[in-house]
Amino acid sequence: MNTIAKVFLSIVGVLVIGLLLLTTLFVRIHPWEYGVKQKLLGNGVVERDYGTGFRLRIPGVHEWHRIDRRTHFVTFAELGQRTELGMNRKALEIRTKDNNLATYDLSVTYRVSEGNAYKIVKDRKKEIYKARVVDNIESTMREELAQLSSEEIFSTETRLRIAKEALPRLQESLAEFQCVPDQVLIRAVRFQDGYEARLQAKQLTYQKTELAESQRAVEDQSAITQTKQAEIEAAEKERRGEWDKRIQTARSENEVKIAAVRAKANIYNQETRANADAAYEISIAEGNLAIEKAEALRNELRNKALDTKGGRIYLAQKAAENLDFKSVTLNSNDPRVPSVIDIGAMVKLLIGEDE
Repeated sequence: MNTIAKVFLSIVGVLVIGLLLLTTLFVRIHPWEYGVKQKLLGNGVVERDYGTGFRLRIPGVHEWHRIDRRTHFVTFAELGQRTELGMNRKALEIRTKDNNLATYDLSVTYRVSEGNAYKIVKDRKKEIYKARVVDNIESTMREELAQLSSEEIFSTETRLRIAKEALPRLQESLAEFQCVPDQVLIRAVRFQDGYEARLQAKQLTYQKTELAESQRAVEDQSAITQTKQAEIEAAEKERRGEWDKRIQTARSENEVKIAAVRAKANIYNQETRANADAAYEISIAEGNLAIEKAEALRNELRNKALDTKGGRIYLAQKAAENLDFKSVTLNSNDPRVPSVIDIGAMVKLLIGEDE
């Protein structure tokens, strides 16, 4: 048991020592931070920004500073409270050009310029740059918004223009603290109660005027649209008429061509059929003639063949073979009478014998 306990305590001790060494010798730079390295032995701040990862830190030799790289917010509103990424301050009360007091709610976003975080540490402004940035933003926006009159304030286009034009001046004023403004948003504008009511009434009058102008513009555009529509319909009808005419002309031409093709086809059909019928009749006649010639030749050759001695013998044999005697009475005592079974004698009897 003592051995196991010693081993366990040794492992725990090694882990504790390793953890202490890790936390002592290394510093972690998070993804939302810039790391700035400072050498304490006379070389000062290293002129570069370090990204995410673990960085070596030797106590007494190195010191690391973290600068937030995320977007910061400065909000001017009724309630003031400080957050990690930004600061809230009271709404800006500014005199207009016509000497009325206006209260502005606005927000400005900014961030530390990439690659220049080390300059904040080098200029010894790490602890104060956020407050100084907010002060510069406030003073710059006061100067920009003081250019507006009471009537110009409720113009959306004017407010957007002022917010856009304020960015270059903010860039100049924040460049000292290595920060870059991103956007200016004017969220609300208020006047003193009595003047606010009058201003709202005037603003309502302006809005009604703009609405009337918009309605008139709509009516003008509607008239233009109707005129354009009528022109389009007329042009469409004209085009339709032209195309109908073209289609009818093309159809007529095609019908004429089809009729001509059909006529040629009929003529060709009739001529071909007539030629075929004539050729057929000629072939039939020639065939019949050839058959008749063959029959005549056969008869002629047959007659010639039968006109010979052999032919006559053949005919006699056929005649003798075809004889059908009901009864035969022969005088067997007469030697001149041939025997019935003697075909040759019967032939001689019937056709005679050549000498």
